[in-house]
Amino acid sequence: MSPSAIDNTLEGKRPPLLQDFKGVVATPSDRHNYKIKRWADNAVRQAACVVFPVNTEDISLAIRFARAEGLSLAISGGRHNCSGSSSSEGGLVIDMRKMSVVRVDTERKVGYIQGGTTTHHAVIELFKHGVAIPVGFCGSVGVIGLAAGGGVGFSTGLHGLACDNIVSATMVLANGDIVHVNESEKEDLLWGIKGGGSNFGVIAELGMRLHEPRADVYHLMHIYLPDRLPALVAELNAWMKVRTPEESLLFNFVLSPQNGKVLAYLGLKRASAFGVALKDSVRHFLPRFGLVLYSNISGFLWFLLTSDNFLVTGPIINKSAQTPYDKIATFADAACERLGTKINIGAPFNNFDYETVQRSYDLWLRATVIAPHSVILYEFLDYTQMFKVPMDATACPWRTMDKIAMIGIMGFTDEAEAMKLSEELRTCISSSSTESTRESIGYPNYSHALGADNETDANARKAFGSNYTQLQQLKRKYDPEMVFNKWYCVRPADV
Repeated sequence: MSPSAIDNTLEGKRPPLLQDFKGVVATPSDRHNYKIKRWADNAVRQAACVVFPVNTEDISLAIRFARAEGLSLAISGGRHNCSGSSSSEGGLVIDMRKMSVVRVDTERKVGYIQGGTTTHHAVIELFKHGVAIPVGFCGSVGVIGLAAGGGVGFSTGLHGLACDNIVSATMVLANGDIVHVNESEKEDLLWGIKGGGSNFGVIAELGMRLHEPRADVYHLMHIYLPDRLPALVAELNAWMKVRTPEESLLFNFVLSPQNGKVLAYLGLKRASAFGVALKDSVRHFLPRFGLVLYSNISGFLWFLLTSDNFLVTGPIINKSAQTPYDKIATFADAACERLGTKINIGAPFNNFDYETVQRSYDLWLRATVIAPHSVILYEFLDYTQMFKVPMDATACPWRTMDKIAMIGIMGFTDEAEAMKLSEELRTCISSSSTESTRESIGYPNYSHALGADNETDANARKAFGSNYTQLQQLKRKYDPEMVFNKWYCVRPADV
């Protein structure tokens, strides 16, 4: 149905199926309430109708209405998917932003996170109670999409994937039924939403296991000239042999905010008890962890360090900072909040050698010509806790993953050329890794374009691997008509 047809349908009054809807119902003619803006400009679609539920019953009414009117359905949480998975051209979008309540059950040590809650909001609200959940790096990402799609971040080494911390959910299924999901009710759905994403319904609220964070995080920042890259890559590889689950590393290529000069960041973050106490002597911590940055007129690199050798390599600036815990989910915000067009794709790798890194850097420089805000973010997280969970214990299939890089091509005008460059970068970053690593999708939440390509189920099969057959059974049971089909859409099993 066209947006104008829906406009006419809703003109002056709501249809019977939406009479009891408590939230806002907006069509294109409602300039005040009609919100379709997304994190990526290229992810915007002209929806016929956008609804903003305020309770679970509203979600049920919206699903029933969409199905009755033959409208394609999309769920919008943090609105970060840059391939349009949270949008629906000519369809209906359930925008969850008005449902962002965070509750804490201190006795059961469970946090309840509503479907429109962003990462930073969840961190702040939970920290008021002295508790935390595993989150990612960007504060504006939605918690539900992060967790249901797997969920990696600074605390992965201590607490595992976000999806491994899910204990319950309130969901609305494709037929509009409201169900409670836990280990004793709909336990098959509990398995499915731990990595299976939005394939089975709208998650109105997640129950997640709580952890006790420290009040702050201490980190160091060193700035190096780019000619130190070979030595720093060597030191990074040495660090990986002795690292602890409390340490995480980010290695970024980004652009300079001054005059468009090219930058590359490398960064290390201690995320154990979410920090350590600040000492009088900064040097006391240099052998343990820190943040490294190198820079000159043509390049910039940002790193995490753990050995005295990082000092020997010659930083030109040495800075340190005590960072409040509630800021840990905002470290990527500066890059994430740039406006414009964006493509995200993940690149799994298990070999980090200087030659491959240098080729990736050179190719990234090419990308910045057509997309000047582009980034590459190499993640070095400890997956000890993730590896402890059996492959078939949840829908999440990528428990053999070693490392992942996130490629963000941003600020382009030619989407086809940008997509081509993102694929070239993906191939380059993975090129020196094992064949199985090169052929895998890696972390599905990073490969937006692959998740949105649902003409066939080839990418879904690749993403979910050995768990795909069981997911097909769940799809046949809970969404046989594939109402939820925007993210690595699973095809129902044959009857």
